[in-house]
Amino acid sequence: MPPTPAKPAVSWLARAMPFVATVRGYQPAWLKRDLMGALTVTALLIPEGMAYAELAGLPPTAAFYAAPAGLVLYALFGSSRQLIVAVSAAVAVLSAATVGALAAAGSPRFVVLTAALALMAGLISLLAGVLRLGRIAQFFSSSVLTGFVFGLALIIAIKQVPKLFGIEGSKGNFFERVWFLVTHLGSTHLVTLLVGAGSLLMLLGLERVSKRLPAALVVLAVSIGVTALLGLDALGVHVVGKVQAGLVPPRVPDVGLRDLLGLLPGACGIALVAFAEAIGPARMLAGRHGYEVNANRELVGLGAANMGSGLMQGFSIGCSLSKSAANDAAGSRTEVSALLAAGFTLLVALFLTPVFRLLPEATLGAIVVVAVSGMMDVRELRRLYRMRRADFIGATVALVGVLALDVLPGLLVAVGLSLFLMVYRASVPRLSELGRDPGTLAFSDLRHTPRPLTVPGMLILRPDEGIFFANATSLRDEIIARLSRAPRRPQAVLLDLEVTADLDVPGADMLSSLRDELSQRGVTLMLARVIAPTRQILERTGVMAKVGAPNVYAQVLDAVVEHLSHTPAVTPEEQDLLRDGMHRLRALVEEAGSTLDENQGADRERLQDLGQRLGRAESELEGPGSTPH
Repeated sequence: MPPTPAKPAVSWLARAMPFVATVRGYQPAWLKRDLMGALTVTALLIPEGMAYAELAGLPPTAAFYAAPAGLVLYALFGSSRQLIVAVSAAVAVLSAATVGALAAAGSPRFVVLTAALALMAGLISLLAGVLRLGRIAQFFSSSVLTGFVFGLALIIAIKQVPKLFGIEGSKGNFFERVWFLVTHLGSTHLVTLLVGAGSLLMLLGLERVSKRLPAALVVLAVSIGVTALLGLDALGVHVVGKVQAGLVPPRVPDVGLRDLLGLLPGACGIALVAFAEAIGPARMLAGRHGYEVNANRELVGLGAANMGSGLMQGFSIGCSLSKSAANDAAGSRTEVSALLAAGFTLLVALFLTPVFRLLPEATLGAIVVVAVSGMMDVRELRRLYRMRRADFIGATVALVGVLALDVLPGLLVAVGLSLFLMVYRASVPRLSELGRDPGTLAFSDLRHTPRPLTVPGMLILRPDEGIFFANATSLRDEIIARLSRAPRRPQAVLLDLEVTADLDVPGADMLSSLRDELSQRGVTLMLARVIAPTRQILERTGVMAKVGAPNVYAQVLDAVVEHLSHTPAVTPEEQDLLRDGMHRLRALVEEAGSTLDENQGADRERLQDLGQRLGRAESELEGPGSTPH
């Protein structure tokens, strides 16, 4: 029977759009849980989305354009079933910082450039996913990211605090904004302060009562009601004002090449931050529910979400940890909850926007401050301080960089610091000196072996992070230093290259110069466990010919036996040491060889050969006039 032609197409579609697999395996019993998740997400999304839209420099209604597009497109193309991609405070602030350098906030050009930025960030993320660059998550230091996010949260908060006092905000970095606030406290509007403080206290109190209660939505509704009842807007309390109902049609932002080039650095930063912000929660949620997320699919999903937001004249979006956690706590099983939340948000945009006309700006500011307070992870900073000071310093530098230099320069500091730490750590020489475990044929790190047995006349070293351009010179210097510190000058240095999986040309050149320097000192360079890619580079660069094939061994044990077979002993002490080492090692080799079965013939022959060579060497060492062992 010929295969069904549609099957490959379905398989391809499932790979390109993970939601297809959800649809095929969806169970009706899951709908109730997904519906509860959707209602919970919508209750959190509406107030926070409106507040984050203002963070991005747009009217609150922009959230109703950006969020549904992000929810739907990530649900279709992302690989996490519980992650909510709609609005993100960090990404919104990055968007405002990028566009603010090119256009005045609130102007039509600002709105167009914000949509173009979201489209560009989405395209960059999408291309990164298609090109399978998801591994970049491994190179962004989590400790540095902790400091960056902490600093970003402080910047977001200080931009909202003036709203709580009824004071006009200022420009500049974090410290300049704090100074402006302190020096203008005399201009505080008392009624606005009461609204802001009341909103804050109610938010914190409701969150203590129940984590599942949509505190932000309750506070939003109460503040609107109180404003309408008491006429607070007539008393000078700033409110959102007229909110236009309805939606806008998709449209490609009308921008030129010069604008795109100006937006490019910020777009790259937003794509990076959105991915770094999402991949951790996505993996945590997947591990909790027993499935896998794909980093490349996450890039594609985030890219599609941002492109959709840009086409809908919204702003750059990202993962929301609070809404994702609430979605999971409500029992959501699949991406259907995000699709339903998008539908509920659209209904609000179409029919309920006039309700938000009397929403106080101070309440929106309070909602943002409470929302971003979770990004200020003091506990994690303390843990870094206790565990490893270098990680704490990295986090602190990133934090201060954001506060002093503002968001985009601070992001560059964080990325540059992550790369610097990675290269610096790789450049520090990490060598393990190996010795034989007593009673075995295994060779391991002397620091972790009880009563290790070293090999007379041989220094056995293993580079623990491979050899490449960043650490080649420092490794060579450390090898020479170890040689100089040895109590008795070794006749051979054996390098175990087991972890050097991809030797580069500078690394090969280092081995060549090391061989020459050791040769001048009368020391032989030997190599063991050289894997195929490394061997190829050694052969192409001529290092293999210089070292000599007889000095390259499949196993450390083979090199040790060969060395012991030809090691000259000058003093009686050296003779006794060699004799004892050969005798013990030969006994172990013979014992190991006798335990192998017929299916391990090659290993048995190899051990027998090693035992015979050790026996001959031991006999030669006894020599006439020496005391038999």
